[in-house]
Order: sequence, then C-alpha cells, then structure tokens
Amino acid sequence: MKGILDQYIENNYIEVKKYTDYFISRSKLNLTSEAVISNAYLKLVQINPDIKEDYEAKGYLFHLIKSEIIWNGTASKLELVNCLNVDQQKDEKIDEYLINLAEEIKIQNYIATLELYKQTQTDRVKKIFFETYYDKGYNTVRSIAAHFNISSFAAHGLLTEIKEEIRELLKHESQN
Repeated sequence: MKGILDQYIENNYIEVKKYTDYFISRSKLNLTSEAVISNAYLKLVQINPDIKEDYEAKGYLFHLIKSEIIWNGTASKLELVNCLNVDQQKDEKIDEYLINLAEEIKIQNYIATLELYKQTQTDRVKKIFFETYYDKGYNTVRSIAAHFNISSFAAHGLLTEIKEEIRELLKHESQN
C-alpha cells in the first residue's frame, strides 16, 4: 500500500498540491499545503487500508486532505492548527520583544539627548526654563507661566523654541 501511495504522490504531486491549495484557500487558515499533504500521508499510512490501485490511493488521500482542512475537530486538523499557533505565538513573542527593545532604545536616546541639551545649553534663561519644565514637573504652559509669573504667550514661545532645539539635536544624534 505504501509503495502505491508513494508512487501516486510522486507522479501526481502538482495535482495533489492544487487540490490542497484549493481547500486551504477556502478555509482561511494559515496552513501550508506541504504540511497538510504530509499529515494526510502519515494518517493514511497509519490507517493502512487495502489499496491496490492508484485511484484508490488518490481517493483516500484526497479524502484525508479535505477532512483535515474542512472538518472541525479532527485530530490531524487540531494538530496542524496547534502547531501553527505555537509557531505564531513564538513569532509574536519575538516580535513583541523586538518592539519593546526598539521602544526602550528610543526612550534611552531621548533621555540622553535631553541630558546632552541640558549640559550643553549656554543660554541661562533657556537652561532654567528647561530644568523647570523637565526636572521640576511644571510641564504645561500655564503652570510654567504661573511659576515664573510671565504670560502664557511668552512661556509658550520659549518652550516651543527649546523643544525645536531638542528635536534638532535628536535628529543630529540619530544621524551619527
């Protein structure tokens, strides 16, 4: 039986793959035709029916392929989907880790740029404004204007200028 099945798959693999791809496309599952064909082959070898002709091998194989994809709750479909889910979960964990790592690096670069700005700022007024805004927590225009007893318009203008200088410094740092 195994020899007839092997010979049929070897001679008609394109047809078997097209048949499998058709049902996979209808199922909306993220399966590969190779995995489904392999599973159906293993299941058929395990069942070991009395096959004497190619058309019998084709009938059994196609039935198992279709049942693996379409029927709910079959052991082989659950095995395929669970294997797929495990692989996706591993990929998602790796992707999540890389995203978190990239965000952490971005935050560290931003903090380093803020520290560099504070250390290299020569304008005493901007330095005091910066320290009040970032270090002391007066992080709204109204609160910083009230703290220095100046107009909100003046506070907004100075904060906008400081933030623009920080963006330029950040852009310059990211290019290096």
